[in-house]
Amino acid sequence: MLKDKKFLEGINNKKTNAWQTLYRNFYGSLCNYAAKISNDTGIAEDIVQESLVSVWHSNLVFSSTKGLLTYLYKSVYHNTLKYIRDQHSNEGKLKEYQQTLPTEEDAFYQAIEEEVINQLRIAIDRLPGQRKRILQFCMEGRTVSEIANLLQVSENTVKTQKKRAYAYIREMLEHQYLLFLLLL
Repeated sequence: MLKDKKFLEGINNKKTNAWQTLYRNFYGSLCNYAAKISNDTGIAEDIVQESLVSVWHSNLVFSSTKGLLTYLYKSVYHNTLKYIRDQHSNEGKLKEYQQTLPTEEDAFYQAIEEEVINQLRIAIDRLPGQRKRILQFCMEGRTVSEIANLLQVSENTVKTQKKRAYAYIREMLEHQYLLFLLLL
C-alpha cells in the first residue's frame, strides 16, 4: 500500500504532501462509496471533501493506514446519511429513503469493494507502459490479434506481456487477498 510510517507521520502532522497523496489515492474511492449511498455524485464529492477537511482540522492521530481509512469510510458513511436525513426530513420521503439505504453491513462491503478497486487501479497504474496499454485493451474486450495490430507487435509479445502484467498485479495485490475473500 503506501509507506505506512512516513505517510502516517505526514497525515498526523498535517504535511501537505501526505494529504495530497491521501487525496490522490483515496478521494475517488471515497466519492464512489458516497455516491452509491446517496445516488448523487455531486453531493458525494462535497461530502468527501467536507469529511477530509474535517479530519484535517481535527486533532486526530492515526496509528495505522487501516485505522485512517476505516475512520474516513465511516465518516463518509455517516455524513452521507446525515445529508440524506437533513435533505429529506419530510417523513414520507425519509421513509422512502430508509427503505433504499444500504444496511451498515452492505455499506461495509461497498467500502471494501471500493478499496479493492482502488488498489487494482494503483497496481495497473504502476505497470510499465506497454504492459499497461495491453492490459487496458484487454479490459476493453479486445482480442490478442487486435491488440497486436494496434501496437504493431507480435501476438506472442501481447500474450507474454499480458501474462507478466497479471503476475505483477497478483504479486501487488497478494496482501489484499482477504479483502477479495470478503467480497465473495
